[in-house]
Amino acid sequence: MEATSVKKWAKRAGIIAASVVAIALVGGMWYFSNVLDADLLTPSAYEPERDLQVVSLSEGRIVLSRNEQSALDGVWGLVGPNGYGQVTGVVEVREADVERGFVPLAGSFAPGDAVAFDQYAFIGDPLTAHGIEFEEVVVPGELGVNPAWLIEGTRDTWVVIVHGKGVDERKQALRMIPTLHEAGYPVLVISYRNDAGAAVSDSGRYTWGLEEWKDLEAALQFGLVQGAEEFVILGYSMGGAVTSVFLHESDLIGRVRGVILDSPVLDLEEVVDTEAAARGVPAFFTAGSKAIARLRFGLDWPQLDHVERAGEFDMPILLIHGTADGTVPVASSDEFAAARPDIVIYERFDGADHVFAWNVDPTRYSTAVLNFVSGVATADS
Repeated sequence: MEATSVKKWAKRAGIIAASVVAIALVGGMWYFSNVLDADLLTPSAYEPERDLQVVSLSEGRIVLSRNEQSALDGVWGLVGPNGYGQVTGVVEVREADVERGFVPLAGSFAPGDAVAFDQYAFIGDPLTAHGIEFEEVVVPGELGVNPAWLIEGTRDTWVVIVHGKGVDERKQALRMIPTLHEAGYPVLVISYRNDAGAAVSDSGRYTWGLEEWKDLEAALQFGLVQGAEEFVILGYSMGGAVTSVFLHESDLIGRVRGVILDSPVLDLEEVVDTEAAARGVPAFFTAGSKAIARLRFGLDWPQLDHVERAGEFDMPILLIHGTADGTVPVASSDEFAAARPDIVIYERFDGADHVFAWNVDPTRYSTAVLNFVSGVATADS
């Protein structure tokens, strides 16, 4: 009798222990789904980490502490505590620091300032950055109006630019606007739901294109009303995901002659898996967290796997990705390009981090984009 009771209690203890472990695992997965929510779905402004230091300044020159980024040639923005500038070609690389060309654009810099490189390379809007006239327009969308920059041109093919993750990222377009404007293409730089000044969704979260594609469609409809005949779409990072979903869902794809995808998120699940593995999170734990995120936030992971859906694309694509992308694995673009060599022109930029391809080689980047746009445009030929 006593032995039987011991066995019963041991069994109950085992069940309790297993239940505690299961609850702990589910609780941990729930917590990690909150991390996914904060990192991927919650709109926030981009803030670069100021991990460099100004050593000295002189006319047209700046000396920065040395790291892999500061020693990489190209054109970058420089964010400081009291100013913004543009860093240009490397003059000299020394053991502890790097001398480069430098143009201050706003505010001031001083030795000792903690600074960071960013992708934008310019500041403000098309007028303040380049002296290019533009109109701040509002695009009527499903949830309300969304602000956009409209730069007029002489052609009937419009280039629509879709920014990446961040509530105020239209400035990503400042690098390409002069090239497109000089070639005569009207440019519409859009925003979408949950951006600063844009309509707000019920959830207030990003859906990585599952909902935002409707705002891109509304922007094209706006362009048609304004006289556009056809479009080329340029999407950065998350904007590439928005563009990809648009191509699957919109009735206006017949007006689109081609798309340019810069560092696109072609498989959001792979981005999560890669980052989780880098943090040492076990694969089964990540899988459970993603399942919870799907239930909580409506993330349809398979629908956002555009590598798996590569066969559904049916128009020319210029694909641009840096080999040193630490945010979106370049492997996803490699796989996509390999799956669709019939429609994809692939420009792989050695050493470029996330959306830094223009910065590493502005001439090559701008030439590739302009050649692609002129090659697929039909309304002006």
